[in-house]
Formats: sequence, structure tokens, C-alpha cells
Amino acid sequence: MIEDEHNAHKPLPIVLKPVDDELLSSWLARHATYYGVSGPFFAKWLMLGTRNLSLLDHHLGLTQVARLSEKLRCDPVALIAMTLIDTPAGSAELICRNRAPQICRSCADRHARQGASGAIPKHWRKAWRVTCPVCGASLSDTNERFDTGETLRDTSPFADVWKEAVAGEAIIERFLHGDSSFDYSPIALMRALLVQTWRPCGANGREPASGWALGTIFPEFDNLARPIKRKINHATVAALPISFRPALLAGVSRTFANPTILDAIRDDTILRGRRAFERLCETARLEARAAR
Repeated sequence: MIEDEHNAHKPLPIVLKPVDDELLSSWLARHATYYGVSGPFFAKWLMLGTRNLSLLDHHLGLTQVARLSEKLRCDPVALIAMTLIDTPAGSAELICRNRAPQICRSCADRHARQGASGAIPKHWRKAWRVTCPVCGASLSDTNERFDTGETLRDTSPFADVWKEAVAGEAIIERFLHGDSSFDYSPIALMRALLVQTWRPCGANGREPASGWALGTIFPEFDNLARPIKRKINHATVAALPISFRPALLAGVSRTFANPTILDAIRDDTILRGRRAFERLCETARLEARAAR
């Protein structure tokens, strides 16, 4: 059917129902699978001007909206809502653009039972989530074997601060949804806590020791992070391995509960690390003020 040129000007005979919070690219990819074609071929057949369905999650033009609305017989507003275009300002850097780093196993099982196997909700790409907003279950690292049933709460080395991590997740959600009661932007604080820094003294009491600002709150973070230090950068929070995310969110939660922690972190750093941390803390204040 889909290869028939005559049908290129007709709506699809069968339109699949999206799952809760599903990404547009995921929904379109499921249609491609259903009709037995590849994603790039399906995008070309739809005449979207791109063969990469993932690009539509971040950039969706009016012509593309009109074309998709016609072919899939759906409301243009609903189409746009399936993208990440309306992501609140300042949170775009917290959206993972490649493979989704997390999965809700409960929802994935439910999708499979409902005939929507492989569906990817938007929150599976959000780097501030550790729980599923749909069912409330703990998320899992997509690198973990699916049949283990283990979640991030089981596999993260920072599972002991899980409650604080969930509180940090809630703080960021509140900020992104317009809560203007914060003195600091929690998003900017996430960057500040991932600043690579230097301690005044190392283990031998003489040489400075490298680490991260978050290591002042959770000393074990430095030891665990050093082997993968290239993956931890304050400029790309979304690249932080998901197993370290509970520590970062717990750090945000603990900082909001006791802002003097920021002074302790500052005093515990020297050289460029201190300057970068101070700059990002000031940015956090300014962004919170702007939100108000």
C-alpha cells in the first residue's frame, strides 16, 4: 500500500494510537514498522523534507505539521504536543538527543501488551527524571538487561539517597512549570554541582586533589567519577551517566534544604574550579530572579 504512488496523496488507512507522552519520532517509527518500511523511507514518503524522524522532535515546521495532520488524520496541536519544541526555556540542555538513557519497565510492558511495543515517551529522554510521571515507578538504565527487572533504585551506587533524589526531581519539575519561589535555578545548580574542581589538599596533605563540586556533598562521587571523568561535564548535564543522576538530584535537594552548603563547596575548591562554581551560582540566582 505505502509504495503505491497514488496513495501518497491519501491519508493512511490505519493510524496507530499514541501511548501516554509518546515522542513524535517514536509514533512515526511505529507506523513505519506497521507498514513494513524503514523510518527514512517513511519520512520520504510523507514528504517531510527530512529522512531523519528524530529531527522532528526538536524542529517541526508548519508545512510538516500540515502534512502529518493530513496523512495521520490528527489534530495539529496534538502533533506539536508530541515534540520537545515546547520544552521550557533553559531545560533544552537536559534533553538527551540520541538513544533514550532510561526506560520505565512497567510502562514498556504495558505498551507491549497494548500492541505499542517499542514506543518511547518523552520523559525517557529527560535528564532530570528518576521516576516515571505516568505510573510512578523507578526508571531503569536502558543498558541494563530487561529481564532482570532492576531499576535505577537497585543499580545506582547512590541508591541510599533515593528519597532526596526524588525530592530533587520534584524541585526541577516545579521550577520548569513556573514555580517562582526559588532563590536559585535548580537547572543552573545542576551545572554548578558538576563543575570539575580541585580540593585545597590531597590525600597526602600537600598536593591538590581533583574532583567535582558535588564531591563536597557526597565524597564517594569523586572516586566513582574519576574513571569516567570525560563523561562528566557541567556544560552537558544530559551526558551524565544515569547511575550518577540520583547523586546530582539529591545534591540539588540538599542544597535547597540548606543553602549554606554552597558556601562549604566554595570553601572546598580552589583555582578555576572555584571561579567556575561561583559564576554558575550567580547564574542560578539570576535565572531564578528572571523567572520571578
